[in-house]
Amino acid sequence: MPKKIYYILLICCFCACSNYHKDTNQQTILYQTDSLQYAQHFSIARASNHTLLTIHNPWNKGQVLGKYYLVQHDSIVTPNDGIKLLIPLQKICIQSAPHIGYIDALQQANKVIGACSPQLFYNPTIVESYNNGKLAHLGDAYQMNLEKIVLLSPQAIFTTAYPQADMQTTRLKDMQISVIPTVEWAESTILARAEWIKIWGLLLGCEQQATILFNEMTHRYNELVQLAKTATTQPSIMSGLPYKETWYMPGGNSFMGQLFKDANVNYYYSNNTETNSLPLSMESVWYHFHTANIWVGIDAYNKQQLLDIDNRISDFQAVKNNKLYHYRKRTTPNGGNDFWESAVVYPDRLLHDLIWVAHPELLPESDTYYIAPLP
Repeated sequence: MPKKIYYILLICCFCACSNYHKDTNQQTILYQTDSLQYAQHFSIARASNHTLLTIHNPWNKGQVLGKYYLVQHDSIVTPNDGIKLLIPLQKICIQSAPHIGYIDALQQANKVIGACSPQLFYNPTIVESYNNGKLAHLGDAYQMNLEKIVLLSPQAIFTTAYPQADMQTTRLKDMQISVIPTVEWAESTILARAEWIKIWGLLLGCEQQATILFNEMTHRYNELVQLAKTATTQPSIMSGLPYKETWYMPGGNSFMGQLFKDANVNYYYSNNTETNSLPLSMESVWYHFHTANIWVGIDAYNKQQLLDIDNRISDFQAVKNNKLYHYRKRTTPNGGNDFWESAVVYPDRLLHDLIWVAHPELLPESDTYYIAPLP
């Protein structure tokens, strides 16, 4: 092969897995982008002296919610079209329950100095830290105490982003607080949500631990999918409860809809293409689900409370057969629920629970983690 052609091919191969970025000072930076397995709404790219973390906007393709240049020495100069953060972060604030799930899985809960409604968390480390006065109460997630956040001076605050404008985030940025919006909940698959642990590992200084944890969890999850396929029956399933006369069922392409498929159960909306919840009338739910064998995700404390919601509920087959389940097996007296905290990191546990409910013969000597029968 002629030497000139060889060098051209070499350059093409190198550029195929790299990308260039030109900052506002017209300096060209070469990045190597990490390969992600499932997540769609963030990206990680490596340069010679820093890492670029980008949070993508799920609702406006091509737009970003945040761009962060991560450095290990503050003297490193980075492009000025994003926020420079010194990692690993040592002092952070969080807004929602899944945040503590990721942090605790990486054994980094001691870095949380402030949280919204910490008294409602399940995580023992966070609860103890709050009770001992080591962790600040930042108010409700929708009405945070911004002045307290400024006084705490965290290196960053993690928020949950939504499509609507967020004046709290705008004010925090105006106060020179580094805001990192998370949209793991907008990912369409449960494994994509779990892959967000890689962001936390990157920012908190435990990337290798995060990758190992994610890979081991994914392996367990896929083994359970294969186990569920060996079931000789496929019971039908329903989920949730009506709220203000509207019953929200998982869309067929939502993370819960995918979980039902992976557990090898018969879900009426499995072929639906929606990634969000489906607003349904009681009449529609009755028509399609009154013969369902199993009912999960019941937000009631006992069977009688469930029956009091609507007199037609007593005629559901799952009620008659007492196949009723809630997600409150791991809770605190104050209302903390580990399902909302750690299930996002360990979807294999949730899949295991659903298989245990739908195909108990496949897991004869095990118990559930989040799911329990409704009393």
